[in-house]
Amino acid sequence: MNMRELDLNLLVVFEAIYTSGNISRAAENLNLSQPALSNALARLRKQMDDQLFVRSGNGVVPTTRADEIIVSVRNALSMIRQSINPEGAFDPKTSKRHFRLIIADPLEQIIMPRLLQDIGSESQVTFELLPPQSTPVEESLLSGKTDLAAFLMHGKSSELRSKPLCPVDLLVVARNNHPRIRHPVTMPQLKKEGFVTISLSPGKLANSEKVTFWQRLHLKEVCQVYKISSVCQLVAQTDLIGLIPRIYAEQVASVYGLQVIDLPVALSNQQFHLTWRNSTDFDDGLIWLRNKILSCFTQETT
Repeated sequence: MNMRELDLNLLVVFEAIYTSGNISRAAENLNLSQPALSNALARLRKQMDDQLFVRSGNGVVPTTRADEIIVSVRNALSMIRQSINPEGAFDPKTSKRHFRLIIADPLEQIIMPRLLQDIGSESQVTFELLPPQSTPVEESLLSGKTDLAAFLMHGKSSELRSKPLCPVDLLVVARNNHPRIRHPVTMPQLKKEGFVTISLSPGKLANSEKVTFWQRLHLKEVCQVYKISSVCQLVAQTDLIGLIPRIYAEQVASVYGLQVIDLPVALSNQQFHLTWRNSTDFDDGLIWLRNKILSCFTQETT
């Protein structure tokens, strides 16, 4: 491809289609007619010698070539926008940006309500939460399919950067009128009880290898589930008990009618982290989003 022949506007079109996964929606977001956008895509396909997007269901999915270049394209466009408007090109009141996030279940109720309240009902910014149970964090971040992850620490890839959000800090949860469980509890007492647990079997759940504490417990697993909310729902209606992070327990204990009890020994020194690609450090939209998410946890600890 001859770079002198490349129209920068075609890269804006490429980013819009990649982000929305839909030709009509991308045209609407760019205030273009669908024929005009389709014509621009045809020109870019010719210059790149690749289809870039293929039809799938009601939308389009990127080709391998599109996946390979999206990070560089977004980074280049972000730097251009930042240079043109050094005060900050991203404005959540006017932007039509679509963010893809991986958020650990315990953190979702902390992050998402505050984000949505902050942008307001008039904003056209949209969010898509990818399921952490089936989306490998590092792979999705490095490929550009995920913008940010609020999850356990990544695997030390040199292409990723992270900041700590909060400790995992596990607690025992049991229903309020449990016949045997009351504060305080001992480890011998816990070993006699049946547990509802998150399935951490290798290969069954994406990212399960990041959890390092459960293998040391040797507790009685009666029921394995795939969502932390399922732990609370089942514990609330049975004599089984569970272990969940403090930050989540404090949000839901009153809703489910649960008692929250400190463990007799510290079980985990792991922390949740906010992780992103180094190449997006200058993306003004992601700078805004990172700061908003980090501020959620500053508020939690003050």
